[in-house]
Parts: sequence; C-alpha cells; structure tokens
Amino acid sequence: IAQVNLSQVKDPPANMDQLLQARAPGLSVMQTSGMAGEGAQIRLRGAVSVSQSNQPIVYVDGVRVRSEGYRRNRPPQPGSDGFRGGNYQASPLNDINPADIDHIEIIKGAAASTLYGTEAAAGVIQIFTKRGTSGATHWTFEMGQGFDQLRPFGTDSVPYLNLRPASSPRGQCVSNPVPGCSWIRNGYRARYVGSVSGGSAGFQYFVSGNWEDNDGVLPLDNEQKLGTRGNFSFNLMDNLKFEWNTAYSKTDLSNTPSGNNAQGLVLNVYRAEQNYRNSSDPRVLDSLLNWRLTTGIQRLTSGATVTYTPIPWFTNRFTVGYDVAQQENRNLRPFAFVSQPEGRLSDEQIRYSLLTADYVGNIDFRLVGEVGSTFSFGGQSITADLARTTAFGQGFPGPSDPVVTDARTFLAGEDRLRVINAGFFFQNLFKLRDRYFLTGGLRFDGNSAFGKSLGLQVYPKMSGSYVISEEPFWPQTLGELKLRGSLGWSGRAPGAFDALRTWLACTSNNQSCFLPGTIGNPDVGPERTREAELGFDAALFRNRLTLEFTWYHRLTTDALFPVRQVPSDGFPANQNFNVGSMSNAGIEFAVNGAIVNRPTWGLDLGGSIYTNHGLVRDLGGAVPFAAGGGWVEAGFPPMVAIGTLIRNPNEIAPPDTMICRNVPLPNRHCTSTGRYVFGPQQPTLILGTSATLRLPKGITLSARGEYQGGAWINDGASTQALLRSVRWPTCARAYPFLAAGDTNSLTARERLECLPLAFARAGDASIMWFPQDFFKLRDITLTVPVGWAIRRATSATLAITVQNYFKWINRQLRMFDPEMVGRDALDSQNRDISEHVPPPAVITVNLRVAF
Repeated sequence: IAQVNLSQVKDPPANMDQLLQARAPGLSVMQTSGMAGEGAQIRLRGAVSVSQSNQPIVYVDGVRVRSEGYRRNRPPQPGSDGFRGGNYQASPLNDINPADIDHIEIIKGAAASTLYGTEAAAGVIQIFTKRGTSGATHWTFEMGQGFDQLRPFGTDSVPYLNLRPASSPRGQCVSNPVPGCSWIRNGYRARYVGSVSGGSAGFQYFVSGNWEDNDGVLPLDNEQKLGTRGNFSFNLMDNLKFEWNTAYSKTDLSNTPSGNNAQGLVLNVYRAEQNYRNSSDPRVLDSLLNWRLTTGIQRLTSGATVTYTPIPWFTNRFTVGYDVAQQENRNLRPFAFVSQPEGRLSDEQIRYSLLTADYVGNIDFRLVGEVGSTFSFGGQSITADLARTTAFGQGFPGPSDPVVTDARTFLAGEDRLRVINAGFFFQNLFKLRDRYFLTGGLRFDGNSAFGKSLGLQVYPKMSGSYVISEEPFWPQTLGELKLRGSLGWSGRAPGAFDALRTWLACTSNNQSCFLPGTIGNPDVGPERTREAELGFDAALFRNRLTLEFTWYHRLTTDALFPVRQVPSDGFPANQNFNVGSMSNAGIEFAVNGAIVNRPTWGLDLGGSIYTNHGLVRDLGGAVPFAAGGGWVEAGFPPMVAIGTLIRNPNEIAPPDTMICRNVPLPNRHCTSTGRYVFGPQQPTLILGTSATLRLPKGITLSARGEYQGGAWINDGASTQALLRSVRWPTCARAYPFLAAGDTNSLTARERLECLPLAFARAGDASIMWFPQDFFKLRDITLTVPVGWAIRRATSATLAITVQNYFKWINRQLRMFDPEMVGRDALDSQNRDISEHVPPPAVITVNLRVAF
C-alpha cells in the first residue's frame, strides 16, 4: 500500500490526475489529450484484462464512487458519424477538489483482495478527505491564477501542425480569421478555494467550497467547476461516533470538435489544403466553430459512518453511502452548418449511481503470553445503476436555438443497467511481541453478472511481516527494518450481459423484429488474479534514509477471451468465455534521503523504479484476436503491438522490411499470422525522480520528473492522413525529390510513406508503430512564506508551479506526444495518437492563507 500525504505535496495540483502523477512506483497516470476537462488513464501494475476495464476502483471516505470515465459527447448514430464530436472523456476523479484531501492510499495486489474481492484485480485508490479537530476555528483561503500553454509537437517547419504559424501569429483566428492567425491560445486558469474547520470535544466539522474557470488551448474549450463539501463528526457517547460526509460538484464543459472527426477543426487544420474543406483559409475553417459541444455534470456523494465500541476490545463500523451523477451531453450542428446544412442535434441524459453498504467488525484479544490477535469480519454490497436516454433530431426549419422536437425527423433511445456485487469476509491478524505479524483471510463474493451455474467465489489471502529492527541484536542507531510477504486472490467481474443470451431489436417493412446478438454463457464468472509479493521497508539513520522494495508476480486465470461460435447456431457474434490466462511481474523500488539537513538549509533527494513485464500464457482454445489496438496471442505481452518492421528506415535505399512468412513457430518476433511483434503497449519501465531544496526563511524549491519506456504507440493521425495522400510534415524532405521525379534519393521510410499509394500497399498502420519513451519534468515549484505581509494570518505561502513544461521524447516518434489516446479516450485499453492536441504545460501562481 502506497500513501500520498497532501501535507507533503509542495505543488498545488490542477486536478486529481495531476496530483497522482509520478507519486508512487507501480502507478501510471497518463494524460490523454489537451482538451479542457479531459481525464487520464490510470494503471496499477499494468493491465490485468484484455476485455474488462483496467481502471482501478475508487473509494472516498469509505464510499465507492464512479471510477470509469463519463460518457463521451458524440451522436448516437451507428457508423462513422458516431465519431462526430470532441472525442474527449471527462473523469469522475477530477470532480474531487484536491484541496479537500488529507491523504490517499494506493492499494495494489494481495493487500486489496480480502476487503474488495471481485472488484479489486486492477487495484484500489482510497481517498480520505480532511476532518475538523477540537479547538479554535481555522480558516483557509486559496487563490490560483495561471495558464495552459501548448508546447511544440510537430516538425521544425510546422511545430504546431498548422494550428499556429512558426513565426509570430497574426492574432487569434477565432476573433479575426485571417491568414497567419493562430487557432490555439494560452488558456487562462483561475481557481478559488475556501475552507473552515474546528469543533469541540463532541462535534468537529470541515466545510469547504471551490470555484474554477479554466480555458483550454483550443478556441472553444472551457471548463467551469463549482464544488462544496461538508464533513461532520459527532461524538455521541464515549463509545459511539457518527460521521457524515457530503460533497456536491457542478461541471460545465465546452469543447472544440476534435479527434478523428471529418467535420472537426483540429483534423482539418492539420491537413491544410487537402482537408475535407479543400482549403486552409481560416475564413473557411472558421465556420466549423459554429458547432456547439457542451457537457454538464452534476454530482452528489454522501456517506455516513457509525463507529460503535461496546467494549474496549470489540469495534463495529458501519458505512452507507450514495454516489450519483447526472450528465447531459448536447451536440448541435446548427442550421446552415457547412457539412449538415439542415442542422443536427443530439441530447443525451445519463444518470450514474452507486449505493454502498459496508460493515466491518474487529475483535482484539490476547491468546497466550505475548501472542495477540485481531479478528475482523464483515460484509459489503455495491449496487451500480446506469440509465441513459437519447434524443436525436435532423432537419430544422431555419436558424434558431432548437430543441430535438423542432426537427423534421427525430429518434429516441434508452438504456438501463444494474449490477450488484455483494460479499462477506473473515480475516485474522496474529501478532507476537509487536515484531511478528501473520494475517489470513477469506472473501466470499457473488455478482449479478455471474452465470446462473456459478456460486459464490472465494478469494483467500495470506500475508506476513517481520519487524527485524525490534530484535535485541539490531543496532538501534541503524534505524527500522521490516520484511514482508503476501499472497492473495482477487477478481474482475464479467460484463453485465456476458452470461445472457441477447437479441437486438430491429425494424423491417415497418414491423418490429429481433436479430441474434450473443449466445450467452451461463457458466461465465470473474477473471481471477493471484498476486504474490515479497519486499521490505526501511527507515535508517534516524529516518534520514527510507527504502521500499517490492517484487510482485500476478497471474490471471479464467481470463475472459472472445470465442468464435458455430455459425449454424445462428449467433454470429463472439462470446466471452473464461478460457485464458496471463501474467505480469516486476519490481517497485523507492528511495528517499535527506542528503543535507542543516538548521538553515537542506537537500532531499528521491527516486523510484518500477518494472512490469506481461505475458499471455494460454488462450484456452480461442484463436488469436485483436484487442486494445493490439494483438492477443500466447507467448507475447497482452495487446502487443504488431505490424511490419522497416529495418533500414533512415537509409537512402529500398525498404528492407521484416517478413514473418515461412518462419518456424513459435518465434518471439513473429505472430502466427505473419506479423512482426514490436512490443507491449504499456510501459515496462518507469523511473521517478524528486528533489527538494530547503532554503533560509522557509523558502523551498522542489521538482519531480518521470521517465516511461519500453512501450510502443501507433500514430493514427499520420496513418489516416498518409492513407489519403495528404501532404504531411514527415514527408517534407521527400516532396522536392518527388516533384523532380527522383525517388532514388528517398529514405526507405519515405518510399513507404510518401510515394502515392505506396503507404496503402505497405500495410498502412502496420508500419506506424514507434517507441513511446519519454521523460517529463512533471512539476517544479518555488514556495515562499509570505505570512509577514498579511496581518493576522497564522501562515501564508506563495507557490509558483510549472507542470509538464520540459520534456524529452524518443526521436523515432517524429510528431505528437506519447501521452495521447484515440477517439475512445479513457475507454481505450492502451494509447494511440489521434487528431487531438497533446496535453499542455500548466503554469500557475497560488496563494494560500490560513487564519
């Protein structure tokens, strides 16, 4: 279990995603684009599934909250038109105000299995918010101002891929669309936070409020947030405590049409004269900004916890909570819009809710002598509901601010979904002389998505630790050392309809009908993950040096893979069955040291190493298949990147491509289908660095950096452009030779990418895999105490922070940024590059005053 204490965070984070970046080994937080309100992909120790979500589950003050992204704002029609939108996805995690948080626990592996069971395979993030304390009232106010700035991501000649000229721009295109103007801007950010806390012996409180107004770097991008929180504690009796926590947030988003969207601004600006408007003139492209994409999200999370201790050795805790969010996606191409002259409107209303009921009892007793025991037992129920209604209209009578029923033709749709997971557990902790600890536990789970023939699932756990520094022979001057190990099982539930035979509603000749959907699997169950850990924790030399090391190995059995069905059964769709197995393994190591610790100044340095190597071990009879933008086949990493390797990409010579035909199998470089294996899509190595320089008068300068390597990413934006013979920046050197009819002066890669039709013959996307290695300085912060300038303030600090401004990217990835995903946004299993803008750098000045 890794912990992030907000009291030790020097840089005021812009949101929860940035707060978690590079905070703990084993944790990967990847931004997905530069759109306002866009969320991040979060992975704990890589991917555990190729068919289910790999986002960890999230708890706030003991209440389960939504962890999957909100629904994207796109029209509901089938086909390519379903991509018409901003193609971004907001994250529920960012509804939480970072200033309200006390600490965060990141739970990985076997430590999660007993308490969370079927839901814990991808990990758990527990967030604990601030609480009041007895004593005087404390007031805190924060004000932050700053801006987002898009860093160059193109080639030297077009550093912003036509969104901004290389020379000084002639103003903003959105206000004055003339040649040489800029489609991007520095996005202004403003943030205001206030809180009050205090209380007496019988009652404590913490109340806060926040307001944010953040412009994005694209012309229509804006995010406004309003939030409030109240945490109250009542000590009703000496042995009875009642806690009530409630948070409300309201988010309004406006976005620019982007992504793989033929009617979007970004794609058409990238492709210049060869776009879907056949013009790069800003006066022509400006009409695309008449499209209005807005998202509104209101969310309420409330929970109550009762802690009752009838006798000193018996504690009971009962928690009930409710997390509900209401989202509206409005997508309007108005009357006279360039690509839809009659106008189109879709309006989508989605309601998400999670109901939590949780009980935990603890009994402490002494067995014999110095042997103590804590017996824990309890149960938990999580009910998840989703209701979605969609209205779509096309063909308006004229210019207006329409509603769907104004349209000539309109359609409606509805979805409803409920999943219930419930279970109970028993766990016992034995302790001897406060140095030997042994824990054993069992979790029993049921889930409404399980097949009818499946009973309760059992997840055992065992762990032990030895505080060797408590032994008499250990030199006390050396410090503390604990050895630990654990083995546990957890799971990931199947899809809500995997067990059921499904039918698709249809119409034919004005008659209602059904079409076969999936055949169903009455035996379907959870994917089961066994995880083993060994490691140690050390705090040496009076805590001036801390070390944490963990080796882990994770084995997923009963993995859900799609299995082809017999066509004569009448159900053509593949069906998920628990047939596969996959594994991953690696290490996590963190070191922090106070290098210099003087009364007036000091220097702290830290670093971390995380490795992860995954493997598909067995398909269980299923044929190899595509998933997550990659390939799933035994003997390779899950969702591995495959394609065609150019052995001599930079040589002025004919292409020498790696051909996997007639190669003896198995072969670590070739799939059974004859494709070259590049490597995994998730990083295999993450390095973290941190430094804090403490200066006289309380001034501090801190920085954190992160390197990710070992993974591959597909450049989908370049692929789509080159397939259409668009003049693309990566071919700039080749075009003069092509104009002169000289193909002999082209490099091998240029001959495959830049010659007309050659790209399609080469296998298009199969040659567009590139290493996604990068290093980013996640933040650098200067903190200065300014309490002397503010009367009656108990403390005041001014912090200047620069986030993700400095970066290094592997030169083979010639454009864009590794921290991007395609049009599936957070729902993507992996990363790929689409027609978005990369995540921007963020520069802020933050003043925090306490009274």
